[in-house]
Amino acid sequence: MDIKVLITEIASALEISESEITPESDSSMIEEWDSLGHISILARLDQTFDNITETLPDLASALSVSEMHKLLTDGGL
Repeated sequence: MDIKVLITEIASALEISESEITPESDSSMIEEWDSLGHISILARLDQTFDNITETLPDLASALSVSEMHKLLTDGGL
């Protein structure tokens, strides 16, 4: 998976500009990435990638772009 795709999905879920997110971003760096924002990200990933959180439950505890990217890539996306 191209990390740019993940950044696009996160930005869309949080309703912010993609330019506000980098591969190094984590929840402490983005105001909108609070607990509700995290649920929005997971819901967006589920919608885009066919309920991926069922296959990769560790996404629920991933709090950075790079950690999510690694899980998704290792999971076959």
